[in-house]
Amino acid sequence: MQRKRVTLDEVARMAGVSRATVSLVVRKSPLVADHTREKVEQVMAELDYVRDIGAARLRNNSSRTVGVIVPNLVNSFFTEFLAGVERVMGEDDRVVLLANSQDDPRRQDDILQRFRGHGVDGVILCPAAGTPPDLPARMRRWGLPMVQSLREIDRGATDYAGADYIEGVRLAVQHLVRLGRRRIAFLSVGARTSAREERLAGFARALAETGAEDAGIVEADLTWEGAARSAAEVLALQSRPEAVLCFNDVLAAGLMLGLRRAGLEPGRDLGVVGLDDLPLAELTYPPLTSVAMDPAGIGVAAARLLARRLADPDAPPERAILAPRLVIRDSSGPEAG
Repeated sequence: MQRKRVTLDEVARMAGVSRATVSLVVRKSPLVADHTREKVEQVMAELDYVRDIGAARLRNNSSRTVGVIVPNLVNSFFTEFLAGVERVMGEDDRVVLLANSQDDPRRQDDILQRFRGHGVDGVILCPAAGTPPDLPARMRRWGLPMVQSLREIDRGATDYAGADYIEGVRLAVQHLVRLGRRRIAFLSVGARTSAREERLAGFARALAETGAEDAGIVEADLTWEGAARSAAEVLALQSRPEAVLCFNDVLAAGLMLGLRRAGLEPGRDLGVVGLDDLPLAELTYPPLTSVAMDPAGIGVAAARLLARRLADPDAPPERAILAPRLVIRDSSGPEAG
């Protein structure tokens, strides 16, 4: 037999407060004194009170849920990003529904339709490669607020949170040039996204600014083994590089594995630098020089933009771009001389 749901009125009677006070506690309002909040929360725990989200949705026209779609759940960058999103949304008394598009725009569309069916209040989206540029306009027609993050389509059409990829690449190239490694290759993913375009634009700009030589661009599957296999192609470039800047840390770690299989020592024979500075950067051999992009901070920024959008649907789009930071370890090699 299903147990009867405990009501706000029952909690209020047992706690000796008004129904409105209990409602404020449930919604985590700062207007309630600490001792009152503690008393009400104790009663809620004793009665096993569970908030009726369905009723709240009918009253407020809000499900208190948001959807987050990322293209990959294997890369720990996205787990850190999601941790940042959940931190903010939890403080805003919202639940996060997570989905993985697997970088497939058709799967992404299916997920968006399911999110609409669940009545999410808004979506944080890292667009899949090949996402049609009219998606922001479609979501506006649906009345579904969206914040883009890490990747972007139809630039400026929505709020956006990300890192300054161009500056991050510049920091990496400048570091390699200071080490005397002027012939630099770029190891990229194949997926055509704004993140790839910005990194490559930053690479070209940094080479021009420093006078370093473009040793070539190689593409690899976004896996350790795919990057390891790419080592042969990197070493076969017509202008053999003195260093390789990688699209992210996963490719950098895999490339170093491939270099060691080829009998070369990363850092000594060929400098390697990653982008992201994930926890694995400290665990590779040698430890990986990388550019920190602060995925958790980007997640926090994206969630705050969405919370702002939900509070003020007609506000102009905003951009939150976090500054990168170079973290020097052993893989880029010793100083020249």
